[in-house]
Amino acid sequence: TGVLAVVGMLTWFVSEYLWFEEVHLYTYDFFCERLGFKLVWGCFVFYPFFYCIALWPLVNHPQADISSSTAVAIVSLFACGWILTRGANMQKFKFKTKPEQKYFLFLQQVPVPGSNNRLLCSGFWKLSRHINYLGEIVQALAIALPGVLATGELWGLAYPLYYVCLFVPRQQDDDEACKAKYG
Repeated sequence: TGVLAVVGMLTWFVSEYLWFEEVHLYTYDFFCERLGFKLVWGCFVFYPFFYCIALWPLVNHPQADISSSTAVAIVSLFACGWILTRGANMQKFKFKTKPEQKYFLFLQQVPVPGSNNRLLCSGFWKLSRHINYLGEIVQALAIALPGVLATGELWGLAYPLYYVCLFVPRQQDDDEACKAKYG
């Protein structure tokens, strides 16, 4: 059950990322970091290796597993993270590409006053400045949990920890850039 949950969540994570690929052209990765070594190395070397780290404990202990109800709870947690990430990124994408639309789904698109209609402060973005980062971390935690809960091994937690280490400096850079740009 644990292996199926992890493989299912990872398959969804990668597949929907590719399906909504255009949206990612409007994210920090491309706007601030451009298509450089970090992005190319990450996509072709780091991620293919690192995504499967959550499976290591389950492969090393094939008899260890989680219950079906635990798997459902974990997949539900993953879905909550996905809603935060995908919802926030889609809202921002629509705001940037179709500024004439005043709503994204049922959420009103309200720009930050003084930002020249470049920053959102409504919908998902009203909840937190980087709600999409929180969603990514929640998804990574959900992917790691089956191995951690089934075996007690903590290797899988390196995956959500990686996101925390990635997103904290990004958020700090973004805060500095916004402060310099908008005051």
